Amino acid sequence: MTDYFSKIKKIISERTGLEPSEISEEAYFEDDLNIGEMELIEILSEIEESFHVNLVDDINNFATVQDVIDALEEHIE
Repeated sequence: MTDYFSKIKKIISERTGLEPSEISEEAYFEDDLNIGEMELIEILSEIEESFHVNLVDDINNFATVQDVIDALEEHIE
């Protein structure tokens, strides 16, 4: 299995300025990482470009970083 988490963590860190150590699989975008909907759309768009998948349409399903990892696994594997 590909390590999606490290790639997603890198994108989130680059987009938000958060330290990679602050980002965990269990982290909630809004509550833990202070990422609002517009910023999350930008992050998901970059993930879409990196992995050639469509995620933004399902934005309401993504509360945590793990939710995005799970969606990527479903779309790719």
